[in-house]
Amino acid sequence: MRCELRRALVLGHGQETRDALTRLDSRLKRGAVTVLGALAPDAALCELYRRKGVLEGSPEEFRAPTHTVVVPLTGLPKAWVRKWKENGHEVLDLTLPCVRRAQTSLNLLALEHCKPVVIGCRDQHESAAIAGEVAGTLVVEDAEQAGLLPFAPKFGLVCQPTISRRRAHAVAEAIRHRHPDSRMVFLDTTTPAMLERERSVEGLSRWAEMIIVAGEASESSVRALIDASRRLGLPARAVPDAGSLELREFAGLSRIGITAGEFSPEAVVDGIAARLETERKGE
Repeated sequence: MRCELRRALVLGHGQETRDALTRLDSRLKRGAVTVLGALAPDAALCELYRRKGVLEGSPEEFRAPTHTVVVPLTGLPKAWVRKWKENGHEVLDLTLPCVRRAQTSLNLLALEHCKPVVIGCRDQHESAAIAGEVAGTLVVEDAEQAGLLPFAPKFGLVCQPTISRRRAHAVAEAIRHRHPDSRMVFLDTTTPAMLERERSVEGLSRWAEMIIVAGEASESSVRALIDASRRLGLPARAVPDAGSLELREFAGLSRIGITAGEFSPEAVVDGIAARLETERKGE
């Protein structure tokens, strides 16, 4: 395999994620903690912190083997966090500010008597943490699901922060089309970091023949980057770690671009690049 590698200018952790992980690293110097569920929707990042001494527990058990418990980066419903505190645990809340903004926005929309809707992935904790703020909130993934929404006089929409802005606006437009007589308040709570990652993929697309996205295929920011690549006419593959590389998929390519989802550690990107480079030099 003889190819040149190039990384996206913006990839991987945004500043909010980096800040949260710095706080966790600082706390771990004082001893073990228990994260309430998966730290983030990325197996490599979770494994990295297990090696550093992070334990994992259920967010709904309200008891843990350590005094300090950690709210994951993707957040939890605020009522659950309050109950952990009431049960006597010290809570290190690593909920990303972008998730907090979406939670607050949804609460404000509910106060305005809107039918609350989260545009995002139903199977992800990030969406669940936002939707859990207001009873009866619906999570809508795409335009097809938007077309099935029952009528409401007034819809209030927020977004899972790590989905693409393009996808969020497409779903909002589908809801408008489905219910033209309904009022709608749409608060775009996608992150600037996600937009910058997508723009960096656009820059790579002028050069690369294929894009590798470091991260879990099911994670929303990884999905968004794969969609962005394919929309630009490039094949794209999600690769959770260097050991998962299927080198035959890259046979015959001379230019490969590499980017990464929000939660993929830099070490994974380095490992993928190193393995491809080793294969290139070995031929």
